[in-house]
Amino acid sequence: MTCASLSVIHASLFFAASQAFGQTAEFTDFSPNPGTLGALLHVPSDTSPGLPLVVALHGCTQQAADFDNETELANLADATPFLLLLPNQNPANMSNQCFRFYDQADNRPGQGESASILAMIDAVLAQHDADPARVYILGLSGGGGMTAAMMANHPERFAGGAILAGVPYGCNRPASAWDWLWSVYHYMPVDGLDATYACGIYGYDATDRSPRDWASYVTAVSGPRDTWPLLSLWQGGADDTVDPRNLQELTDQWTAVQGLDQTPDLIQSIGTATRSVYTDASGTARIETWALPGFDHAVPIDPENACGTTGPHIADADLCAVRHIAAFWGLTP
Repeated sequence: MTCASLSVIHASLFFAASQAFGQTAEFTDFSPNPGTLGALLHVPSDTSPGLPLVVALHGCTQQAADFDNETELANLADATPFLLLLPNQNPANMSNQCFRFYDQADNRPGQGESASILAMIDAVLAQHDADPARVYILGLSGGGGMTAAMMANHPERFAGGAILAGVPYGCNRPASAWDWLWSVYHYMPVDGLDATYACGIYGYDATDRSPRDWASYVTAVSGPRDTWPLLSLWQGGADDTVDPRNLQELTDQWTAVQGLDQTPDLIQSIGTATRSVYTDASGTARIETWALPGFDHAVPIDPENACGTTGPHIADADLCAVRHIAAFWGLTP
């Protein structure tokens, strides 16, 4: 047996053992909840004061439980350790179970689902004596869109974020003053149809906007800031749900928000993926992007290396996204 095989077996046993001690349960002890969301909370076996908190937002058609062991997050929470909060969309809010990243009643500070998620975070921090300076948020698809909304609404509350197959904040608006089709869709009684069109979802093209315009949508709600959360962006090149060009629009938005050069300072090939890194004036990496050619609409996992279980929108890419994200945030080596 090779050293590599022994390493994989050791990792599998370690993560399986740690998961046996962690507990995931429904979390309801928070308020207010104007967005009428539910949640799960995974508490690792190590409950020392000052643990980090990771918030994970599931994608459309998923539920919070799909973002537990299937992505490797719960096992990683036990091994690191960190608290893992999994907000859950109420199907009564949105039939496709998408977080409402596109609706101003839910994606503005203090309103709707944004307010509910922040209330959950505050409750977990208080009840588990977690570290408010180490709160991180990630999401897939519609959860990625809501991740962008939470970072725009409350950048001071997050040390890092990650958006997987998501869309920029503020994408649900007309492409121009002459975009009559958006207005038609906006007033039709089909929930989210305007966002599907404007944000490049289900066959529509992502809207190409200038970095300055994209950034203005964020700063309009957050105001100007000197510091912003670290950000990891992931996108499959064969995604037939979210237009892969959204990766460039997201990169334009958040590099402009942070005042970074929009040319990457480092480009790496990691397996079949291309990782690009954008640094600030001191040389500190602030944003990374991962482009995965041939990969569909899913969280990349690596089951052969004890990372995740395949399922709807969770797919084998020989690449463990959540471990790379945690490392970029500085949570793991």
